[in-house]
Amino acid sequence: MPEKAVELFIQDLANRMQIRDSEKKQDDNTPLFIGLTEDSIQTLLSNSFMQNFSAGKQLIQQGDTPTHLYFIIEGSIKTVRYSTEGEEATIRMLREGETFMDAVIFMGGKSPINAMTLEDSRFLMIPAETVRRHALYDAQFACNLLRIVTKHYKNAMQQIDSIITKNPVERLGYYFLKQHLEQDPQSMDIALPFQKSTIANHLGMTPEAFSRALAQIKKMGIDVDQENLTLRDAYALCHFCDPDTAHSCPKFQTDSCPLNADGKHSCH
Repeated sequence: MPEKAVELFIQDLANRMQIRDSEKKQDDNTPLFIGLTEDSIQTLLSNSFMQNFSAGKQLIQQGDTPTHLYFIIEGSIKTVRYSTEGEEATIRMLREGETFMDAVIFMGGKSPINAMTLEDSRFLMIPAETVRRHALYDAQFACNLLRIVTKHYKNAMQQIDSIITKNPVERLGYYFLKQHLEQDPQSMDIALPFQKSTIANHLGMTPEAFSRALAQIKKMGIDVDQENLTLRDAYALCHFCDPDTAHSCPKFQTDSCPLNADGKHSCH
């Protein structure tokens, strides 16, 4: 990557990471670089480069040996697996500031998943050997990687649990609740980060089941259009709360939390 591009990338990260000198919450949009010094970032970028890909581009195929860690600068991707019959199962959906191929780089061997762009996207490509070597050199970077991989593991467990234990309406409501808490739990509007067909596949639902579940969700005080949800009732998604999401909610264990009503979990 040209020196000027490295400089601009570092400057942009520094601007977005002023939380080191403020009282703001850490910027979860760039977890790979949180807390790193400029020298550390320069080391990571010394052999890295930026690359653009058009929508629908296959980035990694199952069985490939990954040579780089992908950091999403712009756009979004999905990782999928295919059955022997060719049926697709969406494993993860990732957007700007997130990474993929992180765990595979340290596992060694071949990629267990396919990865493709959902829209025109731009990536920072960090060589796998650079990532492995720098994790030994910089404890903060190693901790950042561990947090990322742990988050992916937790999300995978929640996805498996949701598909096994929840009906379609519960799966969809739980997904919307997580988006609400991650985006802004004080807002009555939620942006859908991906197309509905991609969300349905991720939740293990057919298009027909997804449409039926969406119709039920709308009856619960939630308006849905192509790209957004609007809550007509601030507590409309509380029906889908569980211990994982509860601890992320600012209302949890307050007088306004429905879970605290009469000391019972009244949301369920």
